[in-house]
Amino acid sequence: MDGAQWLASCHRRPAEAYAAWKQSPFLVTLPAGRLWDALRLPQPLGLTVLWELGRKGETVPVLEEHAKPRPVFYILTRTGTAPTWPLTEEIRMVTAGQELNMPSPAADALTGVRHHSFLWRVAPDGSGHLADPEQLRTALTSAQDPERQAERVRAARAVFWASKRHSH
Repeated sequence: MDGAQWLASCHRRPAEAYAAWKQSPFLVTLPAGRLWDALRLPQPLGLTVLWELGRKGETVPVLEEHAKPRPVFYILTRTGTAPTWPLTEEIRMVTAGQELNMPSPAADALTGVRHHSFLWRVAPDGSGHLADPEQLRTALTSAQDPERQAERVRAARAVFWASKRHSH
């Protein structure tokens, strides 16, 4: 099973999901709470959460929405954990009874820019692998620590400047 098959299986009529992905705006509205819930958070915090997850953050599905006034991330995690999250106005769960617009996992970012505001930072691979709720919660708690945020920014700057030195 590939990522598109896995996501489409959330839809009551998977064939309709595939059809929606083939015509503008190339999005399908999928129900949360069947195969996944999604932790929704502002992009800067989401980047820090992924940094805190380390290598695990490279393998869990992450949908990015370039929403106004600022972008948000949706990190897909197991269902049924929504009541246990420390939610705020900016951090919330998308869960059973709610829906989320999603492009095909095979969609490129250019389609998102031209037709809608969504792109997969890490697309589902069809395995059903999601962020472990406990690891995600720990990463979120660490990411909210101002000192950890500053550490991530310093690390990112160091990588950026090192790449500049090597490119000349």
